[in-house]
Amino acid sequence: MASIQLYFKPRPISRKYGHSKYLPFKWPFDSKYGPFFADYGTIPSDATEVYTIQSSALVTSLSTFYNKLIPGLDAKVPNPNKFHRSEWSGLLQLAVAKADSSFCFQLECEDHIVRLAKGNRAPPPPPTDMRIIDLSPEWYNIVYSTHIRGNVELRDKSRDTELELFVWVYMFYVADDRAEIWRGFRQEMYQLTKFFFSARLPSAYAKSPGLFDLVSSRAYTAASAFASALAVKPSANENEPPLLSLPSSNGLSSTDSTSFSHAGDSSDEADLSALNRPSRRRNFVVVDSVNV
Repeated sequence: MASIQLYFKPRPISRKYGHSKYLPFKWPFDSKYGPFFADYGTIPSDATEVYTIQSSALVTSLSTFYNKLIPGLDAKVPNPNKFHRSEWSGLLQLAVAKADSSFCFQLECEDHIVRLAKGNRAPPPPPTDMRIIDLSPEWYNIVYSTHIRGNVELRDKSRDTELELFVWVYMFYVADDRAEIWRGFRQEMYQLTKFFFSARLPSAYAKSPGLFDLVSSRAYTAASAFASALAVKPSANENEPPLLSLPSSNGLSSTDSTSFSHAGDSSDEADLSALNRPSRRRNFVVVDSVNV
């Protein structure tokens, strides 16, 4: 079985445990203490806490995560206004592909999170077309509540399981976070192509290319603003964490947001409530061209 080494920086001493041998499960995910991987970047000099995990699935997914998924999601987002309108459908396909790559990877993370968190009591994974909280509440209560367990002590008996679970949660969070801009771009391109191609321009515009370009430019500006208004719901509190969202290009839901409820103590309910608040959209990076 393949193995991977995890490196961590020392955490602050826990008042509850009296030591720093714990993992901080929280939202947003706090990666300043790790995990770090020798095969995927430089190990900080103070990351002196080392663990070895044996998991072929984890080793394979880490390779996909760092070598394919993250480089793809970190690519610059194109500016539709720098492309001819005939190329907008290609930009939409690009946005859908980027968002889908994150979505599929997150589904894999979910499967491992639930299996590790519940063991033999884990429910079977829902079908892909039911991967939203409204259709699979039991599943997503497990997935999301695992993110906010707080500081979990590393005990000898459960140490390897907790470490592996922590890495899957880490990858889930990063994949979701890096795909946020592509989900926003996908929504914008949906609205932009629908807005433009459903409109019928007067025949006089076709006889005046300059006027046609002016109209289409203004149509883009209006559609872009309209799409942004639909895609974004600012948080009332700038310090609130973003929503855990699952992109849905298959029509699973009308938006990319998911919500859920969870029975628990007051602190868990507060954390879960925070997860349900809308995420904030990032600014796009303008580039001159893109291969589609």
